[in-house]
Amino acid sequence: MLTKLLTSEPELMPASQPEYHAEKGLNVRLVLERFQIFMKEHYSHKDQKFLEHEGHILFLSFLRPIINGKGFEFKEPNVSDERRVDIVITYKNRRYVVELKRWYGPKAHQEGLKQLSDYLDMYSLEQGYLLIYDFSKNKAYKQEEIVFQDKRIFAVWV
Repeated sequence: MLTKLLTSEPELMPASQPEYHAEKGLNVRLVLERFQIFMKEHYSHKDQKFLEHEGHILFLSFLRPIINGKGFEFKEPNVSDERRVDIVITYKNRRYVVELKRWYGPKAHQEGLKQLSDYLDMYSLEQGYLLIYDFSKNKAYKQEEIVFQDKRIFAVWV
């Protein structure tokens, strides 16, 4: 999928987009918005089985050239109580938590928001990010600003 991106739409290539980088840190919201564009343009229902298992790796592959040696991304690092956060990004002495979920409906969504909120508490953060893989037939590529408990969560559906 990344090869398609590189050869067909160089303007979306992450490394060539300096707006991802802000003085105080990384613009994770923009990263997720661009990943959503990428997925919308290149997703096929044939990719569903792959994405269910490898969605983390695909997103990390998209993220790596953006960070480009100026930060680090960690896949499923252990936090308190032996829990595992999906992705933690460190960039310019700041941390960002990105939770990846599969869409199973509103009830599971609320549980995912609770889980992300708990992780944000562990890292003493107020802002988090939720990347939702939606494989339903009525898939909607959408974005949502969510206030959950005392946290601000930016969610993107792909």
